[in-house]
Amino acid sequence: METWSVHHLSQQATSVLGKSIAQDLTSYAQRLRRSGLPVVFTLRHLSRIVGVDYSLLRASVERRRESANYRMFAIKKRSGGRRHIHAITGDLFKAQQFINAEILQKLNPHPASFAFHPGGGIRACAAAHCGARWLFQYDLSDFFHSISEADAYKVFFTAGYRPLLAFELARICTTTRLPDHLKHHLWAHRAWRDYKFYGDHTHAMGVLPQGAPTSPMLSNLAAHHLDIVLTEFADRHGMSYTRYADDLTLSTSSDLPDGMSIGNIHRAVIGIIRKSGFQENKKKIRIAGPGSKKIVLGLLVDGTAPRLSKETYKRIDRHLHATQKYGLANVASHEGFDSPLGFYNHLSGLIAFVKDVDLVRWKEFHDQFSKIESPMNGGV
Repeated sequence: METWSVHHLSQQATSVLGKSIAQDLTSYAQRLRRSGLPVVFTLRHLSRIVGVDYSLLRASVERRRESANYRMFAIKKRSGGRRHIHAITGDLFKAQQFINAEILQKLNPHPASFAFHPGGGIRACAAAHCGARWLFQYDLSDFFHSISEADAYKVFFTAGYRPLLAFELARICTTTRLPDHLKHHLWAHRAWRDYKFYGDHTHAMGVLPQGAPTSPMLSNLAAHHLDIVLTEFADRHGMSYTRYADDLTLSTSSDLPDGMSIGNIHRAVIGIIRKSGFQENKKKIRIAGPGSKKIVLGLLVDGTAPRLSKETYKRIDRHLHATQKYGLANVASHEGFDSPLGFYNHLSGLIAFVKDVDLVRWKEFHDQFSKIESPMNGGV
């Protein structure tokens, strides 16, 4: 991070650029400083701050480094299908890390959003629905790819950055490199009304790459309007609303709101999702009423506090026992994973999930898991 004085800026700018421009630059810098954000004037200034070559950032903004910046690969999803990941190469990753840590992490997501920031978490999100009588759960299809560079621009512009720089930051954090079957996302977005392209560059609308350090928090901030509208809907009808990344949950601890049927609520939620620029995953809609098992983000919410199901504990026990007995590669293949590393990461994630809910069982699982050598270190 650069360290400099706003007073020094004012003095130097006045002598070089004149009083009016100097006052404008000083006011801009002070607004960002008051918001706790780094003062960045131009793309070249950003390159100096982060220590990344200006020509690389300029080429990235102009979409001349899409293949060089991103390596794509697919991993099999447990629910079926494949998830496409972008591995960011070279110094672009360094620039994105700075943008995430110094800008995005200092912006506040909506209170209903619980993913990707220190104030959230799976347990806290599920706790909002403990004791629910009715649960309405939705999943957003292709969440990251549904968020365009115009949405990213709005985040940076609203934070206080100048329009041109907000455009350039949005370009640095998005990509037009997608598999053929996903390229419709590049043309499906309507640009935000105050967004415009600068220069003679491609007019395909870039989207968030899954795998970039900036994408999780940008997705949170870009979904702010969706969170506002669904929170207002929930408040009007005595319901609770939360979002954890692409998982939306509405609940009520009593009967359905007066004058509202299951169909009324469902159609209203779907309408809000679509008007906010997203699309629901029809295969993952779940409505649970009285007498049904209530699960939010893998946690049972039928009591006063979230808890893991017996099935989850048994599943982790089974995976650990089988891995110790038959080896990581054999169990990974049996469970349908493409690689031992994929299964290793899956099991690691399950165990980390327990830590937020049950420290005693987490320690037991963690001790067993620590004896399994990672495939990155040659473990099979």
